[in-house]
Amino acid sequence: MTSGVVSPLKRPGTITLLAVLQFIGAAFSLLIGLGMIATAATGDPSVPFAAIVGAVFAIAAVLEIVCGVGLLKLKSYGRTIQLVFAWIGLIGFPIGTLISILILVYLMKPGIKLLFSGRPATSMSAEELNQVAAASQGSGVVIALAVVVVGLVGVAMIGIIAAIAIPGLLRARMAGNEAAAVGSLRSIVSGEAAFASACGGGGYAVALEDLVKPPRNSTNGFISPDLAVNGVIKSGYRVTLVRDAAEGVEDVGTAADTCNGAARAPASSFFASAEPVNPGNTGSQYFAVDASGTIYSSPTPIRNPIAASPEAVPIQ
Repeated sequence: MTSGVVSPLKRPGTITLLAVLQFIGAAFSLLIGLGMIATAATGDPSVPFAAIVGAVFAIAAVLEIVCGVGLLKLKSYGRTIQLVFAWIGLIGFPIGTLISILILVYLMKPGIKLLFSGRPATSMSAEELNQVAAASQGSGVVIALAVVVVGLVGVAMIGIIAAIAIPGLLRARMAGNEAAAVGSLRSIVSGEAAFASACGGGGYAVALEDLVKPPRNSTNGFISPDLAVNGVIKSGYRVTLVRDAAEGVEDVGTAADTCNGAARAPASSFFASAEPVNPGNTGSQYFAVDASGTIYSSPTPIRNPIAASPEAVPIQ
């Protein structure tokens, strides 16, 4: 090998930087894709085709990762995918167009083509080795411009993520919390039915502590231990069980008559509620249920009894 000639197996700095840019782009694409998919999962009509857009960004992230790996390993598929991205980037006038042209010119150099040809250095002629050396040494302008692009793209993408992905993820989290809150109230309804039938003489428990307490000679209560205390916080919601304040609700027997030694006398109806700990953050809806078994939802706190909150609407 001629002295001073760069081996084609040595990756130029520009190729390394292009690979890093692909990995950075993949991270941003993945975040945006997940945000859009999460938004679609909430059924938000303000972002049409969110699932499709999210899928496109997710696919782009995969391609960018594959491209970056290919560039680092000097594989032909890495150069091919980068060329495709550069051709697409031509539509990003003016900065995207300029950068894409520079990348296309660089990747089309004979020496760069040889680098990605998969041929070993021993199979190349002296002229080809010199072409590789020339391509590797003439990349300073592209590197400088790429660094500028990283900064510009980074600022722009952070804004996009803040405006699209993060709100989408927040809405998805709130939707999940709200579904869990409804699930907690369903569990209370089921537990109350079992309590009234087998333990309360037809009356309902008026506190979670009484509902979770197992009957004598048993280890299983009427509700799961994660709802064991009034005011317990579960999935961003505070869950409470009390006596229904509706007119006509009365005690059914005494606490001593219950099969589990409840601390409070059962009542002919109950009021269970689930309220977001941080409204607008952990959830946007309030939920409540009584002995009817119908769960109600409202954008404002539901009062006891449910009839005192006309804005509450049944959800099941």
